[in-house]
Amino acid sequence: MSHRESKNVGIIGCGDRGLHHIGFNMVDSSNETGFRIVSVANRSFESSDHAAGELEKRYADLGIDQAIQRCESYQDIVNDPKIDLIIITSHTDAHAEHAVAALESGKKVYLDKPIAVTLEDGHIIAGAEKRTGNRLLMGFTRRYEDSWLKMKELLNGGAVGSLQMVLLRSIIPYSRYLQGWHRKRVWSGGPLNDKCSHHFDVFRWMANSDCLAMSAFGGRSGVFKPDPTAPARCSECDRDCAYRRTEALEESKETVSNKFTSTDSNDERAVQDACVFSLDSDVEDFGSVNLQMSGGVVGNLFFTIFGPLAPDGETLELVGDSGRLVLSRSDGMIRTYTDHGRETDTFFAGGKNFDSSHYGSDKNLVQHMKEFCDESEPVCDASDGLRSLEMVCGARDSFDFKGELRVL
Repeated sequence: MSHRESKNVGIIGCGDRGLHHIGFNMVDSSNETGFRIVSVANRSFESSDHAAGELEKRYADLGIDQAIQRCESYQDIVNDPKIDLIIITSHTDAHAEHAVAALESGKKVYLDKPIAVTLEDGHIIAGAEKRTGNRLLMGFTRRYEDSWLKMKELLNGGAVGSLQMVLLRSIIPYSRYLQGWHRKRVWSGGPLNDKCSHHFDVFRWMANSDCLAMSAFGGRSGVFKPDPTAPARCSECDRDCAYRRTEALEESKETVSNKFTSTDSNDERAVQDACVFSLDSDVEDFGSVNLQMSGGVVGNLFFTIFGPLAPDGETLELVGDSGRLVLSRSDGMIRTYTDHGRETDTFFAGGKNFDSSHYGSDKNLVQHMKEFCDESEPVCDASDGLRSLEMVCGARDSFDFKGELRVL
C-alpha cells in the first residue's frame, strides 16, 4: 500500500480498549485498511511507552516495521498535522477535554462509549461536534456486531410486524467493575454508564425513536455490601471469596485474556484488584428499568454485574404484533417466531469473526473506521452518545427516588 493511501492514527488512552481491542485489531488489518498507528498518549509516559512497544511488536509479527511515537501529552496527537484519525479511549471523565480538542483540530475522531460521566460534559462534546461540523464516530459496539445487526435487519424487514416491546437482559459476572477504575462514579459513571450506555443505545436503535420517560428500581444490592473490615485489595486478602480478581469468571470474548496481573502502583486509578466490599466504591450493581419510547414501543432493561457465567448472560428480545425475535449474545444464536408463531427458526448470526474481541464487533468497527475516514456517515455520533447518557442519568435518578417516573 502506498503512503498516499495510508491513514495515520493517534490513540489517546491505551488501556485494554485502546491497545488490545482497537489497537491490535487495527494493526492486524493494516494491509487491508491502510491504517498506521503512529502515536500514542496515555496517563503517564511509562504507560505510553508500554503501549507503543506492544503495538510495535504486533506490527513486527506481521513483518511491518512501524515506529510509534511515545507522546508526553494528548495535545501532541491533536496538534500533529500528519495524523488523520484520533482514537479516544481514555478514562470517561477525560472525554470532554480530549474530544473537544480533537474535534476542533478538524481531524477524524472516534470516541469510545460512554460519551461522558456528566450531562454537562456530554452537552459540551455534542456542542463541539455541532459547532465544528466535524461529526465524530461513537463507539457503541453492538452497532457493529453481526448478530445485533442481523436482529435489526430482520426487524426492518418486517419479520415481527410492528415492534411493540424490547427486552434486554444483561446478567453477567462483571465484579471487576468494582475492582478497577470503574469503581467510582466520578471517574466512569459506573456500570450503569459504562455497560448500560450500550443497552440504552440499543433501545433507541431498535425502536428508531428516543426515550420519553422511565421508571427504575435498583442501585447497590446487598451482594457487595461494604465491609469496613475487608482488606483493601485482593492481593492483600486470604479470605475465601468468589470475587477474587485472579479467579473470577468473565465472558472470554469480552476480555483480552483471563489472566490478571496485580499492580503495586500508588496510582489509585491503576489498581485493578480493589476489594468488591470496599467502602470507597459508590457505583450501582443491579437494576430494572422500564422505558417508554416516543414511537410507542415499551422497553425493559434488566441487569446485574453479579450474575453467574452462562450462555444466555445477555439477551435481546424483540416482540412485534406478528412475531418475536430472541438473540443470545454469547453464542450468537437467534431464534425467530414469525407469522404469529406458525414459522420458527434457529440459526447462528455471529459472523466469521465471532471468536474475536466483543464477538467480532471490534474488527467490524475498524473496517467502518476506514469507511468513516473515506467520508461515509458515522453509524452513530455524539448526539447518540448524549441521548444514551440522558437515559443513564434518568435511570440513576429514578433509582435514587425509588422508581419515581423520570421524563426525558
